[in-house]
Amino acid sequence: MRVATHTMNTMLRTQALTVQGSYTNALIQQGTGLKSATLSGLDGAAGTVISLQGDLKASANLATRASAARSQVEVAYGAVANIADVVEKARVAITAAISGSVTDTSTLAASAQGWLEDVASQLNTDMGGLPVFGGTSAGGNPVDLEAAGYTPVSTPSTADTGYYQGSGAARVLMVDGSDGLTYGVQADDEGFEKTLRALAELASMTTSPPDTETLQAAYDLLGEGLTRLGKVQENLSDQAQTLDGLIDSQTEFQLYAESALESVRSVDVAEATSRAAQLEVVLQASFSALSSLSRLSLAEYLR
Repeated sequence: MRVATHTMNTMLRTQALTVQGSYTNALIQQGTGLKSATLSGLDGAAGTVISLQGDLKASANLATRASAARSQVEVAYGAVANIADVVEKARVAITAAISGSVTDTSTLAASAQGWLEDVASQLNTDMGGLPVFGGTSAGGNPVDLEAAGYTPVSTPSTADTGYYQGSGAARVLMVDGSDGLTYGVQADDEGFEKTLRALAELASMTTSPPDTETLQAAYDLLGEGLTRLGKVQENLSDQAQTLDGLIDSQTEFQLYAESALESVRSVDVAEATSRAAQLEVVLQASFSALSSLSRLSLAEYLR
């Protein structure tokens, strides 16, 4: 006949189950290096983990978009530099024509037509299918020298952006819900407009020798355009630095957030191993006590 040990038996079983749960958790921590395989096992830290994971995802997305914007700015800077080279070349040719070294108008006009097409080609540069100089336009060339209504030669002293087919809005990189960084430059900028207008005027010349007044006007207009192109390059350089700073700050934040996540979720594997070993001893003792209690008879109890 067994001794009435129900209360003690229940207490030992409850204790053994608790120890077994702790032991299992310690084994999981030892194997994964994590405090818990689920958020529910992190107690009050679950909210922190969810928040950090969301922040990390948003930061990575912003860094990716900032890198894409940085690449566009770099491409734009290179194209503007190429256009500036064309302008310098044209001004040298005009200087020679004014001095009388060049008397063949057709040759100068043909060269100007080539320069005009080169500049248009640079302004129609695209990156990943998106026009670099087209603002927020989703596609298509922002510059069309054959566009209806574009007649720069008819009134060479008046600005004419009829060639521009892009968007009127500049590209903006949204940093958060309200703040954004404007980047890039559009092909209707006055530096490009003056360059195209001056070259179009040169390309349309037919009188020989070249008309000095026309040459001087084109030379001066190209000079104004070149000055503006320098400012455009300066702006693009500033944009690149700002974007680099943003990318660096996001990289630093991601390192911080990943470290914070690790500190919240990770455990010391050596410590977990030691705890598992200790709990294993306690668990074995609990099972041993339960086994002994289940065999306890009245005679053994009274002895």
